[in-house]
Amino acid sequence: MFKCYLEIIKPGIIIGNVILISGSFLFASSNITFNLFLFLYTIFGTSLVIASACVFNNLIDCDIDKKMKRTSERVLSKKLLSPASVYIFAIFIGVFGISILGILVNYLTMMLSIFGFFIYVYIYTLLCKRRTIYSTFIGSFSGSTPSIIGYTAVTNTIDICSILLFIIFIFWQMSHFYAIAILRIQDYNKAKIPVFPVIKGILKTKKHIFYYIIIFIFFSSLLTFLNYLSYYFLMLSSIINFYWLVLAYLNIKKDDNKKNASKLFYFSIVVVVLFNFLLSIDYLF
Repeated sequence: MFKCYLEIIKPGIIIGNVILISGSFLFASSNITFNLFLFLYTIFGTSLVIASACVFNNLIDCDIDKKMKRTSERVLSKKLLSPASVYIFAIFIGVFGISILGILVNYLTMMLSIFGFFIYVYIYTLLCKRRTIYSTFIGSFSGSTPSIIGYTAVTNTIDICSILLFIIFIFWQMSHFYAIAILRIQDYNKAKIPVFPVIKGILKTKKHIFYYIIIFIFFSSLLTFLNYLSYYFLMLSSIINFYWLVLAYLNIKKDDNKKNASKLFYFSIVVVVLFNFLLSIDYLF
């Protein structure tokens, strides 16, 4: 039973978001004393809200999950848990997480977590996912929220730097999820989900990945040019980012779509981990 509940909160997604929260939290803490308890409250509270959003996503998408090979073995697809118990679980952990952020962190961070939840569950999953090719872009606003949450947990304010972080991870996600969409295009076709490569074609999707990486690099560099981060950050991150860009360019030229999309997908994970690591230690330079 525990394993079933663990699966529906999507631990992989939570871990990915914890990386974003940690990087921006540690970066924002660079000029003040690091508050371990505030860090833990932020991670725990936000993780619960994200987990709740993932559970609601499972509930809403249960019918299409059954049609796709990748998701057909999920807990709700196999009816291993009742929808009623899952619904109660989602509400409980969501309210608990929001309460932790509001009471132990700050109200701005709490409101941002609600914003991310609303975008992911209602706007993306319920309204857009089955209707428009732009659902990925809409969902990326939710996926970028943890980066600004980590920042505001420390600063309790939204400024240009936090907005830049938010924008940067929007375009990282677009590249990341378009690679996934190419990898899973047969599943999306079967479930009749209008992701970009299904409607616009794989070649155009590969070109868009390339364009999004360029935009990601541009906004990342602004963190240095606007004096938020050092030139050491710019130099080290540029090595990683330009290699990612080269992979995307070669992906356009080659025909083995799944193999190349897989490379882009896995390297995008390397990019986001190293970006947040460099972000968190930049004060040392």
